[in-house]
Amino acid sequence: MNAPHTEPRCRPFRRNGQAMIESVFVIILACLCFLAIFQYANLFSSKAILSHAAARAARARSVGFNEWMVRKSARVAAIPASGKRLTPAFAGIDPAISAALGRNRVGDIWDLALRSSTRSPGTQLELGRVPDYMDSVNNPTAENLLNYELWDALSVDIKESLDLDGTTPGTLRVTVRQRHPLLTSLAALAEGELRDAQGEDVALEGFFSIESHYPLYIEDMNW
Repeated sequence: MNAPHTEPRCRPFRRNGQAMIESVFVIILACLCFLAIFQYANLFSSKAILSHAAARAARARSVGFNEWMVRKSARVAAIPASGKRLTPAFAGIDPAISAALGRNRVGDIWDLALRSSTRSPGTQLELGRVPDYMDSVNNPTAENLLNYELWDALSVDIKESLDLDGTTPGTLRVTVRQRHPLLTSLAALAEGELRDAQGEDVALEGFFSIESHYPLYIEDMNW
């Protein structure tokens, strides 16, 4: 007697790797969005700092300081956007943080940060050198006191009225420009590709206008 004919069963389609592949695509897209947001936030904060530097430089010039003092004022105000400190070199780690690292407990450093209000050795050294830098008489002396990676990329442009007769204040406009290196290529990110900037940078500027009062009470002889 012949066995009854049965249709072969269809095996269910295997989808074990589908979730993993979808997760990989989502993670890549999320990383691209995060890096783009981080890059633009960094540029936005740097531009705000340059606007503050322009305001400090304009204030210095409006009371009669010469070009060298105006440039130093802009540089000091732009320290948060000027990259790595070259002079003085790395000042070491705070002894309390080193001790917390040595105990090898995860929460020690966090607890120390919440309890402590002391500045790091690098910050203390920097704050101590800023007044000496502002008192420096020339650029070589200043560079031996304090120097930053992007200070050479910073320029100060000052425009003021040429018809200052000493009777009315003129309008003074200071523009501070600085080229900032990019962490990732913005053009590649716009195309959905992650690529190092490889030397690419972007020009940022901040400006500030103020009334120039120094012609009312001093004669500018050292500009």
